[in-house]
Amino acid sequence: MPHPDNSAHSLLGQEQTCPRDADGQPRKFVSSRGAYVVDTDGQRWIDLDNGRGSVMLGHADPEVAEAVARAARGELGTVTGWSPLLDRVLQRGSALLGGDVLALFRTGTAALRSVVHAVLAARAEELGVDRPLLLSAGYHGYDPMWQYPDQPFEVNEEGILHFLFELDFLEQSLRDNKGRIAAIAVSPDRGALTPEWFARLGELARAFEVPIIADEVKVGLRHAPELVMRSLDPDVWIVAKTIANGAPIAMAGGRAGLLDSLREVSFTSFFEPTVLAAADVTLGRIAGGEPQRAIAENAGAFIESARAALTAADVPIAIAGDPSLFHFVCASPEVEDAFLAACAEQRILLFERDNQGVSEALRGEALEDLRARFDAVSAALAGRWSGQEIDELAWYRAAWRSIDGLATRQREPGQGRELVAQLWDE
Repeated sequence: MPHPDNSAHSLLGQEQTCPRDADGQPRKFVSSRGAYVVDTDGQRWIDLDNGRGSVMLGHADPEVAEAVARAARGELGTVTGWSPLLDRVLQRGSALLGGDVLALFRTGTAALRSVVHAVLAARAEELGVDRPLLLSAGYHGYDPMWQYPDQPFEVNEEGILHFLFELDFLEQSLRDNKGRIAAIAVSPDRGALTPEWFARLGELARAFEVPIIADEVKVGLRHAPELVMRSLDPDVWIVAKTIANGAPIAMAGGRAGLLDSLREVSFTSFFEPTVLAAADVTLGRIAGGEPQRAIAENAGAFIESARAALTAADVPIAIAGDPSLFHFVCASPEVEDAFLAACAEQRILLFERDNQGVSEALRGEALEDLRARFDAVSAALAGRWSGQEIDELAWYRAAWRSIDGLATRQREPGQGRELVAQLWDE
């Protein structure tokens, strides 16, 4: 039976993550191009959400659109079986990311689930235990296997222990469960985690001889044509989102011995040529590094002007991260609610309370348009919270929402658990 409001979206039995209005209803868009999307009222929004960061080249990118059109016309292969296009996509992935073997999926969540089960099976045999533990930090998609227990730092029903980016707890867990840990799965973030954090993670993994699974679905290849965790030489990696400019595909790879069971994983639409065509063009562009350079320059220019506008208007909002992925840090929930409303008024489309992932299309007139709109946002909020400071809890809270754990900031030993206790039920 339809929901009483009789709206079409109410028929969907899933609560999708998407931009919503003040009443919690999904915003509806009828077209998109470059850095803009257009709603049902004809209003043009500047898109900083970009499909939760998956649209890296911009909406309706001409080169991607042409390749997809050719594939749809049957010029680049068939859904029935193997094609040279598939070979090219695999070769591009291997050249960028390495790995003894590669595997393709439709979503990052599905890729990670399959990879984790493969690693668990391989490591259970290696360690001689029936049910090894998996240590995890970060967001790993909408999948019940990653559910959090009632209390932090406890093992969930799937045998996963979330260490929430708290390295002291990670080290303790490795010591307490030596010989029982299958792997450490991490979804990295260069904005909230320092190079020293990554280096320490690598030291601990090597010291206890535990493989690292780099879940780079969220960060994709936004920063450079390589993994964020490349310096740690992860044993297994997963990328998605950006690698096909929003088309549904994910790629995993790594040590063959850990991924042997993936040979049994297949699905009907594996050879679907339009998806492979989007991936082929996008990976080719990403390999050259131009999209990353453009985003660093243009999103960097926006961040610089946005910070200046917020400071001039005496608005207690900071910007954390880097141009590739950044998030807004508001001094209080009241400030945040007002900020989000002001952005909506100016038709700036945000991934609310999370990372903003701009596209290569944010340049030229679109960039200047965004700057002008953000100046108007700052002016609308000017002086309303004069003198209010952004405290440490606000910095941790903003990072918690985007990485599902603690940012790397100066804190006293043991303070991490206190912060987790404060943020756990928010």
